[in-house]
Amino acid sequence: MGGFWIFAAVALVVLSAPLNSPPLLLTGTLVLLLGLLSRWWARYSLVNVEYRHWLSSHRIFVGEDVQFTIQLTNQKFLPLPWVHITGELPRDVAPIRGRLSAAQDLSRGILSSLLSMSWYHRTSRHYTLRGEHRGHYFLGPVRIRSGDLFGMFTSEMNIERDQYISVYPPVLPLAPTQLPSGEPYGSIRARKTLVDDITRPMGSREYAVGDTLRYIHWKATAHTGRLQTKVFDASTTANFVLMMGIRTVEPPLQGSIPHLLELGVLTTTALANYALEQGYNVGVYVNQTGRLTSQLMKVPPARDDQQLTRVLDVMAQVHPVESIPLADLILGESRHLPKGTTLAVVTSLPDENTMSALSRLQRAGWSVALVHLGGTGFGNTNSPIPTYTVPETTEWERLEEILIQ
Repeated sequence: MGGFWIFAAVALVVLSAPLNSPPLLLTGTLVLLLGLLSRWWARYSLVNVEYRHWLSSHRIFVGEDVQFTIQLTNQKFLPLPWVHITGELPRDVAPIRGRLSAAQDLSRGILSSLLSMSWYHRTSRHYTLRGEHRGHYFLGPVRIRSGDLFGMFTSEMNIERDQYISVYPPVLPLAPTQLPSGEPYGSIRARKTLVDDITRPMGSREYAVGDTLRYIHWKATAHTGRLQTKVFDASTTANFVLMMGIRTVEPPLQGSIPHLLELGVLTTTALANYALEQGYNVGVYVNQTGRLTSQLMKVPPARDDQQLTRVLDVMAQVHPVESIPLADLILGESRHLPKGTTLAVVTSLPDENTMSALSRLQRAGWSVALVHLGGTGFGNTNSPIPTYTVPETTEWERLEEILIQ
């Protein structure tokens, strides 16, 4: 737009000579000067302009609110008659007040702010966002546009995604009347103790977040070049590991049944929380990689105060795309777990390969169990594997407890 006015101003100045018209010359000169001034203004409008945005918390539960603040600082003498800020937000974490405009990605929306700033001025806008659905979301990118007073020329600044928020699923209790023998994940052979018997070490494994530094195996660490933790006899250390299969549609079909996937997330979270409350070392493994990494999503067994938070971090990221078959996850990860670990598989599709993997571990002396999501009568088969079912429901958002039968 600004280029047109400069071209028109030059044309008026040129035409004023053969026409001998002072008004045309004056008009053209004024428009040309105005255009050049506007171009210079727009060019330097975003120089020394600092943009920041932040959240009051990067972790919330479904239904909770979080404060989102954007701040713009003009650190120069040149005022900004207008600044237009547009940033992407996930629609599942949208402002309570106001609306998001459409974005190219239908799952995201555009939050717009229009403001003006004087010289050496700072301004902030505050929004309340509500987590409507479990997930791991990014904020941004952000585009900032400004220019001259007349809007003839504009300047633009882009900021990539640099903030994230995790919306945790609710931690539901297990229905107390539906716990067979008080342990829905099968019997745990090892007794629970508050203090590990450090006189009976069995070897070492790779260090995992939550392991106490008192049990670092320094000789093994020096030998392997990676931090190692001592592993004690299974009779004194009770490990409970949950492995979640996210596939909800029979292969080779692709896709997902949302209510079964969410029921799996709620069930896995409830079982992990229950086991932690009972004092067990709890681990969670999912047969998919994170959206931002090529690593399988997993939380090695531990029982410190932050273990439930680590589990919730993984559960927030669960998505419908399977990375490896559930049977491969069971056999692959079990090699790194101490023998005597109780392993429970949570899935809506207990296929032949999964059951074969569980049977193989059971024959090797492992304590295993199957939690069948939406299963009806599956546990009445002749399978020696303890099997429990979670009734199917499409109203998973209204659940107040997890029913395990």
